[in-house]
Amino acid sequence: MKKILLVFFILNFGIIYSQIDYSKITGISKLKLDTLALQNAMEVSKQTQSLLEKEIDPNLYKVGPGDKFEFSIFTTQPEVYPIKVSPESKLMIPTVGLINVKDLNLTEVYKIAEEKIKKAYKTTEYGFMLSQPRQFKVIVSGSVAKSMSIPASPTDRASEVIERAGGLRFDASLRNISLIRGDSVIPIDLLKFFLAGIKEANPFLEGGDQIIIPPSSERQKISIFGEVGYPGEFEFIPGDSLSTLIRFAQGFLASAQLDSVEISRFKEDEKALEIFFVDLSEWSNILNTRDDLQGDFPLQIGDRVLVRIIPNWNKENYVVISGEVKYPGKYAIIENKDKIYDLLLRCGGFTEDASVADIEFIRQQETEKKDFEMERLYRTPFSEMSEFEQRYFQSRVREKRGAMAVDWNNAIQQPSSDQNISLFNKDSIIVPTKKNYINVQGRVNNPGYVVFVEGWTYLDYINQAGGFGYRADDRETFIAKSRGEIFLAKDMNYVIEPGDVILVPPEKEISFSEVFKDVITTIAQLTTILGVLFTIYSALPKKQ
Repeated sequence: MKKILLVFFILNFGIIYSQIDYSKITGISKLKLDTLALQNAMEVSKQTQSLLEKEIDPNLYKVGPGDKFEFSIFTTQPEVYPIKVSPESKLMIPTVGLINVKDLNLTEVYKIAEEKIKKAYKTTEYGFMLSQPRQFKVIVSGSVAKSMSIPASPTDRASEVIERAGGLRFDASLRNISLIRGDSVIPIDLLKFFLAGIKEANPFLEGGDQIIIPPSSERQKISIFGEVGYPGEFEFIPGDSLSTLIRFAQGFLASAQLDSVEISRFKEDEKALEIFFVDLSEWSNILNTRDDLQGDFPLQIGDRVLVRIIPNWNKENYVVISGEVKYPGKYAIIENKDKIYDLLLRCGGFTEDASVADIEFIRQQETEKKDFEMERLYRTPFSEMSEFEQRYFQSRVREKRGAMAVDWNNAIQQPSSDQNISLFNKDSIIVPTKKNYINVQGRVNNPGYVVFVEGWTYLDYINQAGGFGYRADDRETFIAKSRGEIFLAKDMNYVIEPGDVILVPPEKEISFSEVFKDVITTIAQLTTILGVLFTIYSALPKKQ
């Protein structure tokens, strides 16, 4: 359960100290309370109450009112006595005597009890031990959901009691928390506890403690960015050093360039920026040590640390080959060095069903380039384009962007040829399956696939598909090649190949309105002609 609580705190740290808008993540504003998160955190805190991190250290555990002990005498008739420390810090051991345990630790109580027991019983067969830690009240106030008194035990740390008070507010300081114990003020730094693993920064509690959480200051920050595990801004307190900040950021990534870590610092007038570099090559394992690090130095408010990435660090250059190859997949490459032939060797070559002539090679880098002229034309109505723009648009809109033209037989059989081109990042090679058919569709009586026959014309395939259907427009029949070209079938300026599509479109539909219009136009024209003839006839001289 303590691990769950740790995760909850770290998640909240990320929200408070990142530059992400908390309201966009949770859907609530800063002035509202995330009741679900509060309920979950308080439930986890209740489940961890009185659980031990490890065995109690008797030298550190202070005995107080409410602690329960157990005293046992092992004789022929064993006797067991439960004992509880009184509100006045007195411990009465039956048949032994009274012990004043005020301000004593467990080791000291054990020592006094042992002396008294040995005097009362002439035996070493006895037992005296703490059986259950006490509970007491701790006051939590300040930037928490609600200031209140919280039940706690000596095995509880300050962070656990804060959660039982509803958790920290959005503006709470995580590093300037004060624990008031009598006349002493003990600092609490939850960042050091959770992110740097410093246990002393989150102390165990005693009865009468008061925890005060002030608001954090937006003007009191240090930050680290770049190749670290947990980049962001962190609250600053005096004594923070460069190693503290890096530990807060969970150390360096493997990609970090440590020989030139940049430190930016405002000068005292806050108008000039000082930039200097430090070599932290010896700090690569900073999370695995608690020792002082050579070259460490204190930070100042506003300091910014930038850890750059190693140039060209593990640049993920890859190509994808799919379809009819023995081992399709995503292959890492050295850009502009590895070639098509090298890739085919690695993927095991083509299968027996591969259609080598129909391989598609797409260069992603070309598809990502912007064509500003086409973007403009897409926004322009076709009727408003000039003739040149229309022709340009019609040509480019059919273009398969990034398609590379490669003579694959040449590239495979002659690796030294210019057809064995170099590969670039994100190239894609698609090897299709052989197609031994022609797809005949549209206005035919039996559309579908027809087995390819060498030398057949488009009319042969249409006849095989049942011939032209009703209202078929045989003059506009066209051939669509597998590589995207389109030919008018009657022109015969192409070669039919496996995988081609023959499409027979329907004749243009003539609507009633168009027929009516044509009839009216014809009648009008005839009427005009008759009128002209009548006028000519009337003008002719009459026979006497």
